[in-house]
Amino acid sequence: MKGQIFKTVFTMLVAVLFTSCSNDDDAPVIEPVDEGVTFYEKQGEWSCNISETCEDVYQFEFKEGSRISISVEDVTGKSVVSLDLFVEFGEFGGPNLLTNGSNKYYGCTGQEEEVSLTNILISEKGVYNLAVARDWGQSAGFDGSYTLTVLSDTSFTEASEPSDDTEALNYETECL
Repeated sequence: MKGQIFKTVFTMLVAVLFTSCSNDDDAPVIEPVDEGVTFYEKQGEWSCNISETCEDVYQFEFKEGSRISISVEDVTGKSVVSLDLFVEFGEFGGPNLLTNGSNKYYGCTGQEEEVSLTNILISEKGVYNLAVARDWGQSAGFDGSYTLTVLSDTSFTEASEPSDDTEALNYETECL
């Protein structure tokens, strides 16, 4: 009985293997589609010029209806973190989703405090900029580091490499 079961399973396996093989070498090669991730983590650093609030800007492509969470942890250098999340409209600095659409940065922490925001609704598909700023007026010194984590209930992709230590223009914060 065992031998017969083994023969049947072996015969079925061989049949499946042969039917899946093809002699058509001219078939187009299908490139894998980047399905994205639901978890992103990156070590970041700031090295700001004197009296400058600088930021690292990350770009992600999110799907409509996604719910995301953002956290900035392991903050060093007596740094005070503020955040700006806005959809790319062809110009930098759109309405911040974290401050109910105002143009101000979300800034509710003290030196070396972590930021954790959850359940942020992405209302439309698109490329979003996430600026992680180091507030010059509240921080001490010129530099610091942090760990950025982004989680989503749907897959997303990194749209480009982060830009480092960009001066944050028209910088104002709001704590909600």
